[in-house]
Amino acid sequence: MNFYKHKERSLTIEITPLIDIVFLLVIFFVVTSKIETNQYLTLDLPESKSFSSTISTNSQNIILLDSGKLLVNDQEFLIQDIEKVLAGVLLTFSKSEVVILSIESKAFHMWVIEIMDGLQQLGFQNIQIKTYTDNL
Repeated sequence: MNFYKHKERSLTIEITPLIDIVFLLVIFFVVTSKIETNQYLTLDLPESKSFSSTISTNSQNIILLDSGKLLVNDQEFLIQDIEKVLAGVLLTFSKSEVVILSIESKAFHMWVIEIMDGLQQLGFQNIQIKTYTDNL
């Protein structure tokens, strides 16, 4: 007599539903994660020890505030008027003396480079930079 034999089935785990769940979790975490919109680099500028934080006795000071204002010889200008400011600097400053560029810590680096590049194009080679911390 031939009896039906119980064949042992091999145990297998279906991984298709596991993969689906993993993908759902990945999608959930991607959607709910906070995407950083601030792409600016935050810099902590060093404090200056060799200069005082007040305006020095040198009359060739250019002060760049974090709001985009430039102070030259007690006159206030906007950074958008940089060409006019540089033309006035060329007329009033001596190229042989030191030009001190005082910059507030939150000022944009692009503005600093723009001012320094403009001064060097006008022939000013002795430019010193310091951190400006006085409140006006």
